[in-house]
Amino acid sequence: MSKILKISLSIILIVYLIFLWKYLLIEEIIGLYLVPILVVAVIAGLCFLLIRIFKPIKYKKVFTGFLVVACILQVGILFLFFYFFSSQSYTKEQITGDIDFAINMMEDVHPDPYSIISKEDFYRKVDSIKKELPETVPDLVAHKTFRKIYALIKDGHTSHPPFPKNPFYNFLPYRFKIVDERIYLAHNYSYRNVIPVGSEIISINEKSSQEYIQEASQLFSWENIPSRNTKLQFPILSPLWDDSQNFKITYKTPEGKTKTTHASGGIFSLLQFSKDMKQFDSQYNYEYRYLSDSIGYIEFNWFFDLDKFKVFLDSTFTAIQNKNIKYLIIDIRKNGGGDSSLGDELMQYISKVDFKDCDSTYIKISKELIEKYMFEWIDSTKRKPGTIYKITNEPLTKLRDNPLRFTGKTYLLVGEKTFSSASMFTSAFQCFKVGTIIGTETGGLTVCFGNLYSYTLPETKFDMNLSYKKFYQVCGKEDRHGIIPDYIIENSIEDDVNSYDRVLEFTLDLIKKDKLSVSE
Repeated sequence: MSKILKISLSIILIVYLIFLWKYLLIEEIIGLYLVPILVVAVIAGLCFLLIRIFKPIKYKKVFTGFLVVACILQVGILFLFFYFFSSQSYTKEQITGDIDFAINMMEDVHPDPYSIISKEDFYRKVDSIKKELPETVPDLVAHKTFRKIYALIKDGHTSHPPFPKNPFYNFLPYRFKIVDERIYLAHNYSYRNVIPVGSEIISINEKSSQEYIQEASQLFSWENIPSRNTKLQFPILSPLWDDSQNFKITYKTPEGKTKTTHASGGIFSLLQFSKDMKQFDSQYNYEYRYLSDSIGYIEFNWFFDLDKFKVFLDSTFTAIQNKNIKYLIIDIRKNGGGDSSLGDELMQYISKVDFKDCDSTYIKISKELIEKYMFEWIDSTKRKPGTIYKITNEPLTKLRDNPLRFTGKTYLLVGEKTFSSASMFTSAFQCFKVGTIIGTETGGLTVCFGNLYSYTLPETKFDMNLSYKKFYQVCGKEDRHGIIPDYIIENSIEDDVNSYDRVLEFTLDLIKKDKLSVSE
């Protein structure tokens, strides 16, 4: 039995090395192989000690049995990898059929799909994409195809399918920062091939950083340069851009030395990336803390859970009042939007006048939306598929009696991640002169699309989203720009390396100057 086990364990190790070599780092392969053995060995040892208390038992039998279990677990891990790496593929006819279905759905549901690209140019580019399809289309190519098509209309809410089922595609184990069309390294996700943070990326797989930006930005929907830069920073795009097993990176260190390395993400990199994404997703949503000298600071990262937010605002502004706070900083630089009613609720605490976040809203009426949402609040004579229902001159939201309303000076920090409902809130904040805005242009436009209709493609079963509303934010302009702050201040790559928040420090300096002017 022991001889058979030794042979089995050796064969499994060889299969691990042969099959996983091009997907994982060598230490990760060995780790996957050894983990079941080590876990089972520990459990076997504990069981052996417990059983020995009650009756004699030969340890060889115990460990032999548990090694059999370890072999089964190892085979199970292999089957799991076979599942992930057995790439789904489709026929060319299936993909072209789903493309036609997606376009018909887009034209039915979206209020203005050809606001940026003409219908003729759109169909010409789609035809070109169709012609490039092979007869058998791998899963990764299928995802890339739909992403490229939806990216043409440049609507950040009308989204492509999620990433393919396989979480172990090789990817660039780095997070980037885009500054003036140049790529800098902001974070390493691997302990291998570490590139110094702050280094400038010169080329990836022999393509310049500008070529990478131009090509990778065709793989997702974006509305302006800030929103594009936000999505380009994450490495998850790299397998869709180039499914290389190894990426060749040429970079310039902060000291000015040019170097080249080869990098590939593995399980450890994926875990680090997932951990980092949780921080970017801002699980805590909103947080208040007291800064010195009568300054309060609210970090507001997600428009989510109105009831919880109301409780947060009540307790926060009670504390602000009790501490006699004179200056309030609201930071929405990481806020990607959500439920806009949270912004309205916050405005009830900081605005001095009645307000609104939109001047008008255009809703596309379609048979899909009628079937799913049943617009009973719209008169049946106006609920005709293919028409636009317009809500114009939206009324102001009246300020209610609020003893906790803040009467000091308010500062709003915004940036490229400020999007959707967060951008609407910024529009209202600016238009009704609630306070001073500091940071960089928002990733959300002042005339934008939103509110999602979700559907599934019939052949590939990809989940897709479409906007069905067009919003004209208050004081907005149809110029493909977000809200421009009163003071344009941006963290440099050196600031990020040194964990220095230039935007916040600039705001604190403004407050300091205001205090001095008041005292004089």
